[in-house]
Amino acid sequence: MLKRFIIISLLFYFMQTEGTAQSKGVFCRYSMNGKYYYGSVKKDIIHTLDSAPWEGGKETGQTVPMKKVKLLHPSEPTVILGLSQSYKDAWKEKTAPKTVRWFLKPPTSAASPGDDVILPASLDEVKVETELVIVIGKSVKDAGEEEAEAAIFGYTVGNDLVGSVDSYHRVQGESMDQPEKLLAPGLKIGDEFAPFGPFIYTHIDWRDRERTLRITNPETGKNVQYRHNTSNLQYSPAKIVSDLSKVLTLSPGDVIFTGTSKSFPARPGDDVVVTVEGLGECTNRIKKSK
Repeated sequence: MLKRFIIISLLFYFMQTEGTAQSKGVFCRYSMNGKYYYGSVKKDIIHTLDSAPWEGGKETGQTVPMKKVKLLHPSEPTVILGLSQSYKDAWKEKTAPKTVRWFLKPPTSAASPGDDVILPASLDEVKVETELVIVIGKSVKDAGEEEAEAAIFGYTVGNDLVGSVDSYHRVQGESMDQPEKLLAPGLKIGDEFAPFGPFIYTHIDWRDRERTLRITNPETGKNVQYRHNTSNLQYSPAKIVSDLSKVLTLSPGDVIFTGTSKSFPARPGDDVVVTVEGLGECTNRIKKSK
């Protein structure tokens, strides 16, 4: 009787998980011959999927060596969200709010690893940040933390860029000491100001992962390095998704940049490399507008 119960239970388990088995692993989005694809990554080989992995995409049988393609940002978000003061460092000797604080970036902020970030004409400097990025896999609204956790497809690495307020004032010939309330969040929305990817990792533990930022410039000799750890996040990813879902609907492919403890200035000619331990790296060069 017990043996029969175990067999039935296992069959039920596999029936329930069969549709989601594809979601376990490492995934990417890439371009080849002018077309765009999602893929499952196994070592240095990409197995092409017939749709996005969070849509249950299945392998088509086509494979391609990773070196033969252009790796893109691994989802096509309709919503890009970022967090402010999400690390415990920001709340030393202060009481953190019960819920997250956020800002919105447009889809045009999305950029791929290897892309040049062209500064808009209004800026000659940006601040760069290395961040753990949440990728949403299910539509979620007004969710508790358990439902929010289930809506997380996986994680990647990203660089949340923001224009320097001082840079904006300087380029525009404005007073450097004028009070500002809206300019700082407004300078987060530039084109290519949210590079992320190239890989999404699913079913991983987000905690205790080193975040590394490196800014180099061979012409100026610039070499800035910074390290921090995700274990210092004030809010868990499940809490983050839950809080944000109570403000707006999150859809598959949407991304949430989970914040940082410190940002650093970058200027044209600088190469910026952001890494989250075990999740790969995203490299972009800052260039001035033409």
